[in-house]
Amino acid sequence: MILCFDFGNTRLKYAFFDDTQLCETGFIADLSLASIVKVASSHAVSTIAICSVIEIPADIIESLRQEYPVHLIAKKDATIRFSEYDASTLGLDRLILAEACLAKFPTQNVLCICLGTCITYNLISSEGEFIGGAISPGLLMRAKAMSEFTDKLPLVSLTPDFSPWGNDTDSNLHAGVMAGALFEIDGFIKEAESRYPNLKVILTGGDSGYFAERYLVDAELAWKGFLQMVPKN
Repeated sequence: MILCFDFGNTRLKYAFFDDTQLCETGFIADLSLASIVKVASSHAVSTIAICSVIEIPADIIESLRQEYPVHLIAKKDATIRFSEYDASTLGLDRLILAEACLAKFPTQNVLCICLGTCITYNLISSEGEFIGGAISPGLLMRAKAMSEFTDKLPLVSLTPDFSPWGNDTDSNLHAGVMAGALFEIDGFIKEAESRYPNLKVILTGGDSGYFAERYLVDAELAWKGFLQMVPKN
C-alpha cells in the first residue's frame, strides 16, 4: 500500500491507497515519529509520500527512510502547465487539487473551490493549464474575525441550515458568514462561466459539506491529486 501524509496548517491527515483505490483516511495527533510510525505499521506499506506546508524535523525523515521508501511531494512532480501564472507562488495544496482535476476531468474546464482554513478558487483549462485563482477567508476565519475584532459580537456556530436574512444578532452573523460565502462562490462561478461556458464546478475541503446540497462535492479530491504526484514504480 501507499501511505500518504498531508501536513497542513490545522490538520495532520493520512490516507492509504491500494494501487489507485483509496482505502482509509484519518488524522494523527502530532507531528512526531511515533505518531507516523503507528499509522505506517498498521498496514504493509510500500511507499510513504509526504506533502507538508509546515517544517518536518530532518531526523523524522531520516528515521522513516531507514524503514520505508519516502517521497516528499514537490512541484516538479506536477504535470499541469503554466503560461501566464507565476507557478513559483502556487502552494502545493492547490497544485495537488489542480492535478486531481486533470485526472478527474481530463477534457473539461474546471473551477475547483476548496473550503478549508481559507477558501481557494482554482481555474484549470481543458488543455491542462492553471489559468488563475483567488484566496479569501474561510468560514471559521470569518466568524472568528467578527468576534475577535469587536467587543460584543459572539462567535457563532456554523451549520448548513442558514438564511440570507437573520432575525437576531446570532442569525445575522451566521447569515453574514454562510450566505456571504455562498454569494461569493456564486459570483466566482458566474465570472468563470463567462470565460468558459462549459465549466465543471467542484467543491472540496473540510467545510465543503456545508454546501453539498448546492454544488458537486468531492471531499477526497485532494487525495486523488496527491496520488497523481507519487512516482510510479
